[in-house]
Amino acid sequence: MMDVKYIITDGRAIVFSSAIQHSDMARGFNSVEGAGFVTFRSEKDEYGETITKTNCYGKSISLDIESRGDIDSRIVTRQITNRGY
Repeated sequence: MMDVKYIITDGRAIVFSSAIQHSDMARGFNSVEGAGFVTFRSEKDEYGETITKTNCYGKSISLDIESRGDIDSRIVTRQITNRGY
């Protein structure tokens, strides 16, 4: 399992290295709705297909914005899998 950072801006997720500050990544965007850390893991669904699960959590200290948990997780999952979750 790997933890990386993310921001949500204009309803879209940007996932990036934990070596980069949230505030540096957010530069140039008008607003950031959620920010924090995200983990990815693979698991089998009820049909035996491998799916990617995300878990957004925490807070960006440099932006003083918290993760919105499940809301952000659904946005990240939808974007990286193109599955509409």
